[in-house]
Amino acid sequence: MPSLTFTLDGVAHEIELFPDLAPVTIGKVIANLPATLDIHCAKIAGQHIFWHAPVVADIEKPADILTLPAGTFLYWPERQFLELIYGDLQAEKAQVSVLGRLTGDIGWLKDFGCRVVENHGQEPLLAELSANEDALALALPEKPFTAPGLIALRTARKAMWQAPPEEMFGLLRRPGMMIPYGPLAMAEGELRKLHELIWRLRSAAYGIGTGERARVLAFLIDAFNARIDGFCALHATGKVLDDAKTLLSVPDDIDDVIEELVLFTGRAAAWLDTFIPWNVLNEVTRAALARQNLR
Repeated sequence: MPSLTFTLDGVAHEIELFPDLAPVTIGKVIANLPATLDIHCAKIAGQHIFWHAPVVADIEKPADILTLPAGTFLYWPERQFLELIYGDLQAEKAQVSVLGRLTGDIGWLKDFGCRVVENHGQEPLLAELSANEDALALALPEKPFTAPGLIALRTARKAMWQAPPEEMFGLLRRPGMMIPYGPLAMAEGELRKLHELIWRLRSAAYGIGTGERARVLAFLIDAFNARIDGFCALHATGKVLDDAKTLLSVPDDIDDVIEELVLFTGRAAAWLDTFIPWNVLNEVTRAALARQNLR
């Protein structure tokens, strides 16, 4: 059975893959390994950890996330997350692709999940993911580009995946009233919403026809960039988005532009998310509500 290795704190854990359930997603994921993962905590759904997927793939053999047992390795297309479940989930409406499952006891994952919740945004939470020899043949390399504009967009996307851009650290160092948290939360939210809306442009199921996609994408970039670039001062990120609009005049390139922007915006949002101490903010909110007798 083909498998991956999830390495945490120097200890290797096997993820058995199910290629019959999601061959395309698995193939794309393997083509992007090995990789260092920045691990995130769930904000609403409960007991799972996730990291941002380096691929765009449609759902394969949909499964209701609430029916999946602890140890499941999955891909959530609309959020573009790869996830490991370690316990019961809270109310969550999502159809996902099942990629595999952890083998053996997962007590270590439960412990790590608690650590992620408690320390998210306060320390780096890193793991490694690699493909074992028996899985390498499943890899599906990405589509090559020849158009200079698409090559430039892909180059910018890959740079975003390497590390947070310096301008994000500049945002965190800015002084002022309600800064840096105000623009940090704003930028993360705006990029996440832009990511999810661009992802929906991939499918006609959401009511936007092929001929309309370029116009809608240009509108979304302008609307969200007003805050990403204009308010949050992420100028280099904003320029990549603006430059992408110039590629929309070639109908045959629009699908590729959309996919590259899904990867670019989602990763940018994920970097910003790593700086937000969600558990601390949640506890402060609970305390404030208690003082107002709202809990």
